[in-house]
Amino acid sequence: MPLFFAPLTSREVRAAAPLTVAVPDVGFTDSSGEPVNQDAAHHARLAALAQALRSDLGRDGRLASLAIPCGGPPCALDEAGVERLRGEAAKAGASLMLVAGVHKMSTLVLSMKVGVIDVATGKVVLQRLLSFRGDNDEGWRRAGSFVAKDVAEALAKEGAPPEGRVQP
Repeated sequence: MPLFFAPLTSREVRAAAPLTVAVPDVGFTDSSGEPVNQDAAHHARLAALAQALRSDLGRDGRLASLAIPCGGPPCALDEAGVERLRGEAAKAGASLMLVAGVHKMSTLVLSMKVGVIDVATGKVVLQRLLSFRGDNDEGWRRAGSFVAKDVAEALAKEGAPPEGRVQP
């Protein structure tokens, strides 16, 4: 008895493939005025945060992530820097790009601004401003885990249009 398979439409094929999100290195500013030089610790935490965002975003299989290098720490997330990164994300085949920057205000309080950009149009499709406590490995790890989970859930709720991009 022959088996017949219905051909998949292009929309069904796109729906099965995970949405690719480019994740550049994370930006950093420090206005805490602390006298101790913590550059080495912050560079290590920034690298760990970017790596955690990349791996945690794809944990459930709906998203795939790829690294986009900034060209040196800290990552420049001004208008020109984001446009350059968006071009790199487009070349790499990403549909979206997650950019994040951490601002250290004091020993205890840090904030992280997160934006998800449609690579094709340059439109911001999601943004968050979060505060977290603890300028230590654990505080940064928890913040990164929360951001990855929050972004993945928000993108899943939005759904992807036929072109594979999230609508604002």
